[in-house]
Amino acid sequence: MAMVTMMLSIYCLVLAVPSQSFWASAFSTGGVAITKRVRRGLHNNKFSARCAVRLWSDVPVGGWDDSDHKYSSSPQQKSHIVSVKSHNIAGIVNDEGNCDIEIEFGSTACLVCVTGESGSGKSLLVSKALDVVTGGKATNALVQNSEKESWIELTVRLCEPHLSTVSSRLQHFGIDPLILYHQHTEDTTHDVGDDNGHAVGYLHLQRILVASSSGSGKLKSTCRINEKQVSLKNLREIASPLFTIVDVGVASGALNRAASRLAMLDIGIDDSIKQQCIQSRDLYKEATKRRKRIKKELESRILPSSMQGNAYGSELEQEQIELLEHWVDELDLFEARVNRFQEALYEQYSELIAHGNRPDGNNIISTLQQLRECVWGDRIDDDDSIFAHLLQVREDIKAVESQLIAANAAYEGLASLTVPESAAVSLEKVRKLLYSISADDTGPMFEKVERTHELLNIVEESLNDCARSIDGGADSIISTLENAVYTGVSMEEVDGLVADWNALARKHGISPYALPTCHTSLRHEIDGNVEALKLLPEAEEDERVALEDYTQSCKALSAAREIVASNLSRSVTELLPSLGLECTLHVQLTQRPGGFDDPYCGPETLGVDVVDLLLFHNEANGGANERKRGGNIEHVGSSGEKSRVLLAIETCLPGSIGATCNNCSAEYTQNGNNPNPISIVYDEIDAHVGGRAAVTIAKLLADQSSGEASQAGNQIIAITHSASVAAIADRHIVIERGSTSGSTSPAVRASVVNGSSRRKEIARMASGDLAVGEAEMFADALIRDALLHRDA
Repeated sequence: MAMVTMMLSIYCLVLAVPSQSFWASAFSTGGVAITKRVRRGLHNNKFSARCAVRLWSDVPVGGWDDSDHKYSSSPQQKSHIVSVKSHNIAGIVNDEGNCDIEIEFGSTACLVCVTGESGSGKSLLVSKALDVVTGGKATNALVQNSEKESWIELTVRLCEPHLSTVSSRLQHFGIDPLILYHQHTEDTTHDVGDDNGHAVGYLHLQRILVASSSGSGKLKSTCRINEKQVSLKNLREIASPLFTIVDVGVASGALNRAASRLAMLDIGIDDSIKQQCIQSRDLYKEATKRRKRIKKELESRILPSSMQGNAYGSELEQEQIELLEHWVDELDLFEARVNRFQEALYEQYSELIAHGNRPDGNNIISTLQQLRECVWGDRIDDDDSIFAHLLQVREDIKAVESQLIAANAAYEGLASLTVPESAAVSLEKVRKLLYSISADDTGPMFEKVERTHELLNIVEESLNDCARSIDGGADSIISTLENAVYTGVSMEEVDGLVADWNALARKHGISPYALPTCHTSLRHEIDGNVEALKLLPEAEEDERVALEDYTQSCKALSAAREIVASNLSRSVTELLPSLGLECTLHVQLTQRPGGFDDPYCGPETLGVDVVDLLLFHNEANGGANERKRGGNIEHVGSSGEKSRVLLAIETCLPGSIGATCNNCSAEYTQNGNNPNPISIVYDEIDAHVGGRAAVTIAKLLADQSSGEASQAGNQIIAITHSASVAAIADRHIVIERGSTSGSTSPAVRASVVNGSSRRKEIARMASGDLAVGEAEMFADALIRDALLHRDA
């Protein structure tokens, strides 16, 4: 303990003395506010180590609001997250005992660090909440109290170019973009804008989660954008591309995907090169599609066997043209005959339907319905062709006629008095025999015979009822069958039509099922609508020219990628040692199978290139010579190494993280006209990193937020355990977990810290509970060094 205390004290004393470079920087800026305060401290002989701690810790997060200081907290025209609010999420309550936890990220885009003890809920309340409210996956663990609804709200201030992008996306999904230009509060709704007259909008996202009442464990989502309800899919499409969440897992997954690596590299390519490649690719795809369509149409034509060898031959001679015209005229007449037959069937079908017949209860009615819907010349399967249904009608009529014959025979066998074997004749024979048994009108035998006659009367009534059921009215069996078998045409006409159909098919040497298609092909041959020597060669030539253009565009894109890859390899390799990686990164470009001869046209990536990131670890070999071991970063790199490599790539190639780690579609990423993400959330990307590497990461994050790494800059939200990141942040938010009286749920408080509170938090991050006083001196030294970096 004593040794730790002594070392921290010595280190803080050294850092507390203003360096020569600090004074030079201070005077070169014309005497900034920080320098003035230091000089006043020296004049009053109060510039001791302890006094220095007080002095630097009093600097507000982001710097004093002096007009001559470049890091004052004046609002900038950048889009940023204003706040994220969670209600009843994961059973968390605030220190007042209610379920609302709100984190405010400030009024301008800057570097925001979120700190707290492990398990305090930093990732849950920031990165997970942002992922869920923009359409990410929600799990049951988020809704622990199923009796109450849970929700997450996100408020975002939109400036250009994000304002135009979101407006366009809203309009694409049928939502009025004017909803962005009204700020909603509890009391009123008013237009918003900045003091300089620039267009400003506000995006309010809300996602409500409710546990399913069925007990299935699924969550139901209700999503809103500026109070307008939208589907979860639309919420994801609109909001997800605006934000990027990077943790160790995301970084690892992004570098593992070939499409993500290529999208990252394409950030450094001029938009005009990518747009030219996209346009030439689309033209080539359209030309290929047209050529295939024409060829398929030509190949699908069914011509008579005498002409099938001439489909792609020379122009037809006059004799063949006359023969074609004769065949077409002949088939035109036959088509008209078939159409008249269908019209007659349609009238009968309508009459049958009017009498209460239904297709689902009568085979012939169902067949008539299918036949009347067929059109001559439609290219369909044989089983659904007009000829197949015509044959089915004939078979159904024959079946009904057979049923009618059987019904008439049943009636004759039951009720006819002229058929010796009928039931009625047999009944009369029985009666006569009974009369011969008893000639007396009295006696026991007479009574038994009379009883038998009474039973015979009952049998006779039943036989009459049966006979009437078979043939005794409109609802009888025979009447129903007669209605069904009457189709408006005779069976002879159907047989004649089928016979002529088969004869024409044999004449042309084709299947009778293909006769209508053959008729259509013959018409096309005469009309010239499909001429192989004209349309197909033109389409093939157009495809060839389009392929050449696309190939040239791919070569130009590949050449540009080679330059970016070379520069990126060199820049990242130079930066990696400062991140604690004694490695070499080589961005290697290879080609897909087919290369420029058969360039890739799919949606996943653009062009023919495949990008591999090769990470080589330097090993000293006893002298100037070094040998390297390594390979593809997805195979040899640890999660921490991938995170730092990704951060280095973002520093050297601003915007790459947005293209690599967000949930944009490939088409959205390739477009090239999309702005960088509004916010990038780094969720403990500096895990397992310390020393100089941690300091470098902190400075890189600060450069990203301020625009040093890119012209625009981003809002950077860093969830971190690094004291260096916390010291350099413009805004410092602490998530603390405790307990509330009367509640078993953990109490969480999110607060912005400044001054001594911030110094104590950074001291806790640096040393925990050890050497508290010296740790606070060390924390103040870190803050001072961070301000010097931001002022440099």
